[in-house]
Amino acid sequence: MQPPVDATASAPSRRLTTQLHRLGPAVPLLVGGYALWKAYGLGLGELTTPGPGLWPFGVSLLVVAVCLVLLVIDDPDDYESWTLGTARIVGGLFSLGVFIVLFEALGFLLPAVLMLLLWLRLFGGESWRWAVPLALGGALGLYLIFVTGLGVPFPEEILLSSAAPVGVG
Repeated sequence: MQPPVDATASAPSRRLTTQLHRLGPAVPLLVGGYALWKAYGLGLGELTTPGPGLWPFGVSLLVVAVCLVLLVIDDPDDYESWTLGTARIVGGLFSLGVFIVLFEALGFLLPAVLMLLLWLRLFGGESWRWAVPLALGGALGLYLIFVTGLGVPFPEEILLSSAAPVGVG
């Protein structure tokens, strides 16, 4: 015979899970609040002579307002349950953050190849036979488009700078 289940023991956890839908608007609300503060610090200026923070302030204000409305009237039935697909999205966002850090430290080519390999293998399900040439070609193609073609200044390339002959420069 099983012991009786106390209905009040799981009430806090049940209350917590029924409020998880509030996490969706709470996170952008915090980011929007931070952006409001930073935009105000840039200087708003006036409508006739706007400062550098006016547009970011306006957009952040809109984000904060929408998030406040969603905190109050959002329907929890509109949300999907968390699945393996959700974890993959979080992993993809995390890998973008790692790419940004590596991009600043190593330049574009190596982080781009690693990022494309990760995404093609893990998220795209491609075989190594396709993932490696696609990652190499994609990174090189993007480098040629942005740096060579459009003249976008990227951080110094670790791979290209170490390949230069000694004494040249």
